[in-house]
Amino acid sequence: MVRINILNRCGRILTIELMGYINKTEFDILYECLQSHVEEGVTEVCIVANEVRSLNPLLGREATRLSQLGLTLRFQQLAPSIQDTLERWGLEAWVDD
Repeated sequence: MVRINILNRCGRILTIELMGYINKTEFDILYECLQSHVEEGVTEVCIVANEVRSLNPLLGREATRLSQLGLTLRFQQLAPSIQDTLERWGLEAWVDD
């Protein structure tokens, strides 16, 4: 289960916080959430993920599906294991130190 909190929206930039475990269902929920914001004009999303407990390492395809939204994604405050998973998927550009 994942919880998505909207922390801030400033023009075309949205900052959200993710909490919980991210599996296929949660990627689908995140995709739908971000898609609705894209329709409202958001072009960049900062994702504070220090409360993400786990990220299923077998779901690289679901993660890259997020890039189809045309957003600039930046994950912040990642646990080392989550950062390693994103980098393994070739999504190191999404990691914002």
